[in-house]
Amino acid sequence: MTRLYFEPITVTWQDGRPLAFTWRSRAHRITAVLKHWVVRVDWWRQEIARQYYKVQCDNLGTYEIYQERDSWFLERLYD
Repeated sequence: MTRLYFEPITVTWQDGRPLAFTWRSRAHRITAVLKHWVVRVDWWRQEIARQYYKVQCDNLGTYEIYQERDSWFLERLYD
């Protein structure tokens, strides 16, 4: 089961890979990138390009985060 959030987050990344993120004033250290994919769609002539990451964190939580332009968001939390 998952919960959807679509909330802004702050991400620390290095060498093209997210290392940690802060959500609701709480830091989450990423221990593994489980999956990475890119979504590009021409939605009504305004291109949407997002880089998605499914990550596991040190609190054993699994999250789906994405970058769109210069902003990062938490999309999904896996239960």
